[in-house]
Amino acid sequence: MRLLRQPTPLPPGTAACIGAFDGLHLGHQALLRRAAGLAPRVALVTFDPHPAQVLAPERAPPRLQTLAQRARVAAALGVDSLVVLPFTRALADTSPDAFVEHLLLAGLRPAAVVVGPDFRFGSGRAGGPDDLRRVLGPAGVRVEVVAEVSLPADPAQAKLGSSGIRRAVERGDLPAAAAMLGRAYSVEGPVVSGARRGRDLGFPTANVAVRNPLLPPPGVYAGALALVTPDPDAGKLWPAVMNLGQNPTFGEGGTQTLEVHALDVDLGQSLYDRPVEVAFAARLRPEERFPSAAALVAQIARDVEIARPLLTPAWLAHAVLGAAATWEDDHG
Repeated sequence: MRLLRQPTPLPPGTAACIGAFDGLHLGHQALLRRAAGLAPRVALVTFDPHPAQVLAPERAPPRLQTLAQRARVAAALGVDSLVVLPFTRALADTSPDAFVEHLLLAGLRPAAVVVGPDFRFGSGRAGGPDDLRRVLGPAGVRVEVVAEVSLPADPAQAKLGSSGIRRAVERGDLPAAAAMLGRAYSVEGPVVSGARRGRDLGFPTANVAVRNPLLPPPGVYAGALALVTPDPDAGKLWPAVMNLGQNPTFGEGGTQTLEVHALDVDLGQSLYDRPVEVAFAARLRPEERFPSAAALVAQIARDVEIARPLLTPAWLAHAVLGAAATWEDDHG
């Protein structure tokens, strides 16, 4: 996969999906499948920062993915070119016709364009799918609009979208978030040194400096820990139990930490400064203050036994999508 940061021409025979694509959830994946049916190559065209961070920063939602996560998932989904365009106020104020002519006709030059029904662009968000067809059609560029995706198991969910996933994560309903994402919700960051208290208790942990702005509520979770690109061992993954919170048993407060205990293996200090991704399977319990270290140790042992049946080989196989994916970054 190539990572492009400017609207330079795509390889011939490329269908381009355009949108914010925060989370690359099942609805977004439907666009990618449609694009793959239209052309031999697929491009994902997105924006950074998220348009809402420029247009209404006070109301901008927290992102579901870092750019690195989006690139790994895109590569794993078979995307040939990931185009990340800077979203600026000047771009937002561009007329719809100028937006299409500059970015698509003169810039990316796709063979086809695929969008969702709510896709809007240009000054005042005045442009939509009909404008794409009007401007691109005479140039021979096919425009496809993919209908919204809903989950049959959740008729109350009006449509599958990033907002619904955020709400699920914020309330700690990780299975619901996974059902919409098509994989576990995960966060990433480097492993940093900690107080080594977990090791002293018999449950060594990796302390992750999380880069994602969206976290589930404090508590204890079952999940997985994976090394990710660009680590040479990217793709290695371990079932895990993690604590997200402030360690109230030891009187710590203020700073929230994510401490991950890999099951049945002592990784020692081998993960320090290495990039990892942590996937959440389910919330086991809220964070608690225990009367003693011994009481905490007993509860952690119970947490581990509760987590084991949740972390099946089938779940672990899809916990972190694209952990070892690579791409060529074209800064031009």
